[in-house]
Amino acid sequence: MITPEPLLKIDDIHSFYGNIEALKGIRLEVAEAEVVTLIGANGAGKSTTLMSICGLTPPRRGAIYFQGEPIHGLAPHRIVARGIVQVPEGRRIFPELTVLENLGMGAFLRRDPQGIKADLDDLLGLFPILAQRRRQPGGTLSGGEQQMLAIARALMGRPRLLLLDEPSLGLAPLVVRRIFETIAAINRERRTTILLVEQNANLALKVAHRGYVLENGRITLAADAAALVADERVRQAYLGI
Repeated sequence: MITPEPLLKIDDIHSFYGNIEALKGIRLEVAEAEVVTLIGANGAGKSTTLMSICGLTPPRRGAIYFQGEPIHGLAPHRIVARGIVQVPEGRRIFPELTVLENLGMGAFLRRDPQGIKADLDDLLGLFPILAQRRRQPGGTLSGGEQQMLAIARALMGRPRLLLLDEPSLGLAPLVVRRIFETIAAINRERRTTILLVEQNANLALKVAHRGYVLENGRITLAADAAALVADERVRQAYLGI
C-alpha cells in the first residue's frame, strides 16, 4: 500500500531568534483534511513553528515541504500564494477598516472576482454576526467577533492549509466554545486542513485528529488525539486532570 504524501511535512528544522535556538529539530506532518494540534507551555516554540512555516522565522537548518515541494526558502508572500494562510495570535485585524474591507484583504492575491463574491457571501452566512457588522470598523467589534473576522479573512484566501495561532486567547469561555465549534465545522464541511496551536489543550484535542506535544523546542509526544487525552503525562501537565 502506498502512503499518500502529507500535505505539510516539517523535517528536522532548527529556528533561531538571534543566537537563541527556539526550535531544536522539529519533525511533524499534516495530512490533507486533518486537524492537527500543537500543544505546549508558553515559550515551548509553538508560535515559532507556525512562523517558520510561513517564512517569517525561516529555519537555519532542516526543510519544510508543502504538497511535496520545499517552501523553506520562499518569501512569506510566495508561501501564502502556495495556499498557506495564518490567523496570527492576537487576531491582527485592520481596526480602522470595515469588516467587508478586512475580508477583502484576505482575497488580495486572488484574481477571480466572481469567486471572491461567492466566498464573501458564503462566509457572511457562516458568520452571521459579521454580516450584521459588515459596515463597522473592525476595531469596534468584540474580541470574539474579531477572532471570527480573522478566521473569515483567512478563509477568503481559499487556503489549502489554515494555521491558527491561539484562537482562544483572551476570550470568554462561551465565546471560546463557539470559536472551536466553528473550527470543527470548517474542517468537517469544507475539508480545510488545519494546524492548530493552542494552550487550551482540552478543546484543542477535542477538535483535532492528531496532536504533538512541544516542550523546550522539541517534540516529546506525538499520537492521535484520543491517545494524548489518555496519556497520564498530558493529563497532568496540560489537561489539569
